[in-house]
Amino acid sequence: MELKNKKLFIPIFILLTSVFSYLAYSPKEIAIAGPYFPQIDYFEEELDLISRDLNVKIRYVPFSDIESEIIEGNNIEDFDLAIIPNPQGVVNLGERGLVYPITIALEKEIIDKNYSDHLQNITTSDQDKNMYGVLFRLIPNSLIWYDVEKYQKIGAPKFDSYEDIVLFTKENVSNGKPLWCMDIESGASTGWIASNWLEDIILHNYGPNVYDQWSQQKITPKNNDIKSSILSIGEIIFIDNAVYGGKNRIINKEFRNNSRNLVDSNNTCVFSWSGHFANMYFPSDKEYGNDYDFFKFPSVENKNAMVGLGDSLVILNSSEDSIKAFNSLTSNGFGQNWTSHADSMFISANRNSNIDKIKNPLLLKETTLIRNALNEDLFRYDASELMERRIGADHLLTALKNYISFGNLVINSISQELESQY
Repeated sequence: MELKNKKLFIPIFILLTSVFSYLAYSPKEIAIAGPYFPQIDYFEEELDLISRDLNVKIRYVPFSDIESEIIEGNNIEDFDLAIIPNPQGVVNLGERGLVYPITIALEKEIIDKNYSDHLQNITTSDQDKNMYGVLFRLIPNSLIWYDVEKYQKIGAPKFDSYEDIVLFTKENVSNGKPLWCMDIESGASTGWIASNWLEDIILHNYGPNVYDQWSQQKITPKNNDIKSSILSIGEIIFIDNAVYGGKNRIINKEFRNNSRNLVDSNNTCVFSWSGHFANMYFPSDKEYGNDYDFFKFPSVENKNAMVGLGDSLVILNSSEDSIKAFNSLTSNGFGQNWTSHADSMFISANRNSNIDKIKNPLLLKETTLIRNALNEDLFRYDASELMERRIGADHLLTALKNYISFGNLVINSISQELESQY
């Protein structure tokens, strides 16, 4: 059929061509695999910004055990990048040839500028010396939380060392008025909070060199510094009347109780020695800054030291688009949208990342503490997570539970038993 109005032919042709071209065009896709974690929606907002900048589609797919998914090869060829929750897992994947060294994406000069030596070392293989992941985000452990009103009533004490805390506790407890909430029960994993206490004491009292030897299992539980650190835990928990419910409650009551009990006006406990995770369990009607707050675990010689956790980013596909996406995710600008949310909890491991848009005062305080630690290479990853899993996730936890249950008299026997597992 002849087109009656030939003047319409050209614009209709152009319009149809544009429509079919758009429908036929499928932008490249970058797929990222990783764990489930809070604020994934904020992370996906960041990915959308990168998508527009790189003109690619980016999707995030969470798994309950991403390391096993990669090892078992379950459709993992469909993914380009991955977030791995444990540095041991990063190195394991690298040594199996399942992820690429990050030097295919980042120059050593940039790595050295943005990441502390420790963060580089824990994702570097001892076998082939390749660095297989870059720490993506960090979470602080070395915190002591307190009820603001109760803290003010006891004089808002400032502590320069753990010894100061012990002395203050001894001088200010009385029958029926404990200062500390210390519950640590966590099912089969009971003891992991006590391992955090141990790590805080080792790092802050004995420094990063001893801490690294401990995390690398180069020194054993019979080492005097380690044994002394275990005994230091007892300096708090074995003080009469210091702990809510007594020492027998510690390993039998769930750790989530601490945050609620801390801000309960009918409970006298003022302090709880917990990591960032404690913030997740305060009652919804309680507000950070007004009802509860925290200070960093104190130290004289290692003032800015910090123990913590984090996730690493690895490369599964060496394509040009994968490398571009990896560079965007590790850039100084990544996370600005995420941290602009009033409830954001994202802390970049990149010590030069832009933090100007942080609105959450709790996040800003934690970020500043971590940044100070990174700048002095005094941030250390959770030692129990760096150890052989049968030690860090099993025998160490059992040893600490036994110590809490039976006291200082068993220190030699639990040290020997734990060392026998090395």
